[in-house]
Amino acid sequence: MSSLPQHPSTGISWFQALKGYLKPAVLVFLFLGFSCGIPMSLIGYSLSLWLDDTAVGLAVIGFFALVLLPYNFKFLWAPLIDKVRLPILADCLGARKAWLIIFQLGLIGSIIGLACFSPDTNTWLFTFESTIDGQKTTIVLPMQTYLFALLTAFFAASQDIVVDALRIATLKKEEYGEGAGLYQFGYRMGMLLAGAGVVALSVLISWQNAYLLCAFLLSIGFVTTFFVKEPVTPIVCLHNKVYDMFIEPFHNFIKRHQYWLALLFFIVLYKLCNAVLGRMALPFYKDMDFSKYEIALISGTIGPWVTIFGIALGGILVMKKPILKLLFALGCIEILTSVVFAVFSLFPHSVWLFIIVILFDNIVGGMGGAVFVAFLSGLCAKQFAATQYALLTGLMMFAVSVISVYSGIWAENMGWFLFFIFTGCLMIPALILLSWLIKISALTHIKEI
Repeated sequence: MSSLPQHPSTGISWFQALKGYLKPAVLVFLFLGFSCGIPMSLIGYSLSLWLDDTAVGLAVIGFFALVLLPYNFKFLWAPLIDKVRLPILADCLGARKAWLIIFQLGLIGSIIGLACFSPDTNTWLFTFESTIDGQKTTIVLPMQTYLFALLTAFFAASQDIVVDALRIATLKKEEYGEGAGLYQFGYRMGMLLAGAGVVALSVLISWQNAYLLCAFLLSIGFVTTFFVKEPVTPIVCLHNKVYDMFIEPFHNFIKRHQYWLALLFFIVLYKLCNAVLGRMALPFYKDMDFSKYEIALISGTIGPWVTIFGIALGGILVMKKPILKLLFALGCIEILTSVVFAVFSLFPHSVWLFIIVILFDNIVGGMGGAVFVAFLSGLCAKQFAATQYALLTGLMMFAVSVISVYSGIWAENMGWFLFFIFTGCLMIPALILLSWLIKISALTHIKEI
């Protein structure tokens, strides 16, 4: 029994691979990816600097990672999207598109609410003490900001469920690389706008107005939804609703993948390095004596072009090379990126080192994102796309929303240099497990994705 999803072999040329990005069925996921990337960056990236501006402390910034928990547990309500049809809307738009419209409207509203409550003007404060590594730390959470960030994460995670399901259901297996590439490009552009773009705009028009602008730009994904050609799905009478909706998708996954437990562990471990490092990136840049304007200018000028190249290259390589070996190579480069960050920490306000860091971070992020999305997509069955992909990405987000909670405390206790060396070491267990998966694939003659 195969432990890895099988993908058709493609001996296509580089020109044919690039031409595949222009297919209308694939192109729509560029704009939906953009809509998915905005909220992730708002609450997982730029919000860190907004909190830092209000002097809440690194520990509080770290605890704000918990607002990303809906990304972890989205598999709990994903079965509803796979099996439940919304009245009227489903008949007019399609079952999954109807859900997507509802989640997009909720997301726009929650970001508007987040924009209305600056962390330093909250009237609801939650104070508690936490003892970590023998040190007692007082945490004061601005609760209005926290609750709207949590609500944003819920609607954003729900939007991701539907977009991922539509991508797997509407594209052919051989189009997964192209779909993943365009989706990741749009996603990274949305993250860039909501990250470096919002940081720059916060200087010019305030944090609140920058967030309101992002809420408005989510209308791009809303409009694009109407152009997605969702396959017609017949209304299925569920004999055992609990089993069919919540058990069968996971049973199907286990049945299809012999080494399913190893795959799940790998998905969690592979994202640890990037999750812990990424949570502290903006506060680190600020500690390196760069202004918000300089951060936005350097990352915004170089980052997009490198990201475009990385995503396009990653999407093409998926169609030409074994995906597990690609993941191994990118994991090694991720370790090198952490080393570059560590060296950078020794030279405050070094523009050239900052540029090198941005180059590494964006090209690895672009390639890794496209390759990893294609890898996860290939693990899913089309009939359970929403539930299975939500489970896999929920595990991936475990590293982001739970383990990275301690990133601020680790950075404070270790110092920046040791912190970045530590983040690089977090990739090693994933590479060891990945080496075993590659070996198993070779021994059993299983063709990789």
